[in-house]
Amino acid sequence: LPLMPPRPIRVLNVAEKPSVAREITRHLGGAAAQNRSNQGQQVSEFPFTLRQTQCTMIVTAIRGHMLELEFATEYKTWKDHPPSSLFQAPVHKSTPPDSAMLERNLQQLA
Repeated sequence: LPLMPPRPIRVLNVAEKPSVAREITRHLGGAAAQNRSNQGQQVSEFPFTLRQTQCTMIVTAIRGHMLELEFATEYKTWKDHPPSSLFQAPVHKSTPPDSAMLERNLQQLA
């Protein structure tokens, strides 16, 4: 069997806010960085050597909270339960509607 060439390595960097993503790109990518928009979000890509390995760095940012956590219905009034039981209580995770575009952006880039 012929050997397949190794897949290029892509490293996704997700900054806390757009200004941090710009600084990461400026410091690490410099003039080699290419900028584009994906799902309305700024994305930068540039070649980089990470631990002696060539890769493509991808930098983007989120804003606000990407994930909401809520106790299951039976724990909505969590004050009615012993605090120790809350550590084992089921938690529902969801993306708020105003973050749906950010979630799609990260899924496409990952």
